[in-house]
Amino acid sequence: MKKEEGEAPGAAGRSQALPVQAVPVDADEAFAAPQRNGIARRGVHHRSVINATQARHAVIALPWSTGGAGGVRGRSDMSRFGIAVVGALLACSALPAQAEGIGRLRLIGEAALPKGLDYQGTTVGGLSGLDWDPTARQWIALSDDRSEKAPARFYTLAIDYDAEAVRGIAVTGVTTLRDAAGAGFAPRSVDPEAIRRDPVSGLLYWSSEGGVKAGIDPAISVAAPDGSWRRGLDLPQRYRVAEDKDSGPRDNLTFEGLALAPDGRTLFASMESALVQDGPIASLAKGSPVRIASFDIATGAPGPEHVYLTDPIPMAPAFPGGFADNGVSEILPAGDGTLLVLERAYAQGRGNSIRLYRADPALATDVSKLDSLLDGSWLAMQKTLLLDFGTLGVTLDNFEAMGWGPALAHGHRSLVVMSDDNFNPLQVTKALVFEVLP
Repeated sequence: MKKEEGEAPGAAGRSQALPVQAVPVDADEAFAAPQRNGIARRGVHHRSVINATQARHAVIALPWSTGGAGGVRGRSDMSRFGIAVVGALLACSALPAQAEGIGRLRLIGEAALPKGLDYQGTTVGGLSGLDWDPTARQWIALSDDRSEKAPARFYTLAIDYDAEAVRGIAVTGVTTLRDAAGAGFAPRSVDPEAIRRDPVSGLLYWSSEGGVKAGIDPAISVAAPDGSWRRGLDLPQRYRVAEDKDSGPRDNLTFEGLALAPDGRTLFASMESALVQDGPIASLAKGSPVRIASFDIATGAPGPEHVYLTDPIPMAPAFPGGFADNGVSEILPAGDGTLLVLERAYAQGRGNSIRLYRADPALATDVSKLDSLLDGSWLAMQKTLLLDFGTLGVTLDNFEAMGWGPALAHGHRSLVVMSDDNFNPLQVTKALVFEVLP
């Protein structure tokens, strides 16, 4: 999903989760649908240390029901239910043991690619997926060009950094993605968004948002390192374009994030926003219920699904009728059964808000049997704020890509978050590099 750049305020503080309490809300307000996109601005970088284990800890549960005593039947009565959202500024002591491994994120620095960079006859831009290849010791970056400026493709990058500084980014290669017939994808036939490399097989999993308005289904495909097509995953029908438009994915709001489980057995795929039948997109008042699906790597078969509730849009546009939105832009395994979830918001005239959460499915309901979230009771994943990028002292851009990088000299992990410039001369492709401290 293309977004714009900008600035956003934010803060982090100490916290501990409190018991979940029900807070009555109006469901129609919770699922209001704002408009989208815009242009914002850039600034300068300052090094910063963010203590994520001291950040606000919020537990979110969504009890929905369509039957039973006191239950709800149909969309019009959804306001009888509540969204439980609890947060407090207390000392954090309830995180899982491995969560301490992502206790603090220290911003090492940032680097950017030149605007309008040409590489082997292609315009480098729209980088919305990022993954590290430890074998070749290079980054794989997926462009979201819809085969319009050049056939759908991924680049390889060298990002030069250590624990002291980020020195630069260089493009080292480009590979065309191929369809089942061996040809490059036709213009506007795909909308690439996320990419992950299987460390065992070396195969690449990449997602396309398709084109709902054009009747093109979202897709998750498997490619060889040379870009040749191997297979596509069998998606449940609810993720396919529906003729009646009363169900299915929304245009440009489908498979935005991918994550491979550390054991290599499961692929997770996150929608950017809710399916039509699950509820509207985020509003200034309430978040949107986003499905995170899973697939068996060996068979490609669909597995459990859980719901992640986004934040409400964190800031209003600067003027009435302006665009504003919020959604999931990327996911990444945290190594302890949880996922890192990158939320990216934009408000016209105000800029971007970027937040990184940890999402825990342990208590969440498997909703894979629910074609609509309005058809049963369920609980969303618990989410914990790790980092509000507004505290970093850097200009916030359209950050869409995220990947674990190589270990630093002292053994700490590195994390790289990259922006998608939308091929817009007013935007920039840049990487923020973090050291992960205990």
